[in-house]
Amino acid sequence: MSDAWTQNYESCKNYAQEINQKINEFKKLPHNSSQRAKVSSIIRTMITEFNKDIDKLSNDLTAQSRNGVITAREANRRRTLVDTIKQSKEEIETTMKESFNTYSPRDRVDPRFASAVETENTQGLTNEEFTGLRSNLRKNNDEAIDALHAIVKRQKEIGVAMNSEVDRHNEILDTITDRTSLLDSRVKRQTMLVKVIDRKSSALLLWIIIILLFVAIVVIAAIPFKK
Repeated sequence: MSDAWTQNYESCKNYAQEINQKINEFKKLPHNSSQRAKVSSIIRTMITEFNKDIDKLSNDLTAQSRNGVITAREANRRRTLVDTIKQSKEEIETTMKESFNTYSPRDRVDPRFASAVETENTQGLTNEEFTGLRSNLRKNNDEAIDALHAIVKRQKEIGVAMNSEVDRHNEILDTITDRTSLLDSRVKRQTMLVKVIDRKSSALLLWIIIILLFVAIVVIAAIPFKK
């Protein structure tokens, strides 16, 4: 059975894979596109959450080792796992940095702060109205990113909860199996005991009959016959 620390480790490992998938999606998006900017922001947020999860994983391990919850050997094994996760984090940060450095500084400009382009929807607007429009667009984008991040985080929490529920059900099944085995063993012992008692009862009855016959013979032999 896995404990909470192992579940959190597995969650961190899966989260690292999700971040790598997002980075691959980021690489395929057109430069200077709003979608690319959204994915970039999501990745940065995921990396921040990932760093927090790693820190919690490391701190929990330190507390377990200090309080004697786990053995020294297990603590060393888990430290190796934490180091592996940290290495994954460094690889993710390096990959993300390389993805940005692949393009020119112009390509890496956040589209939210790029020069405005006149369109049919913006023709006739004053500077204040145009600025307000851009502010609303940025606000909507930020809200969409926050909502998407909340969904991703919620899915992660649901996954951890489902994993915990499965472990709990497995523990219940193991308990039922152990009790069933114990009950089966007791039934077998009781059956054997009944057989032994039955055999002893039969032997005792036989001895009683033999003794009664012997007594009867002695009594008959002691009675004098009349001539």
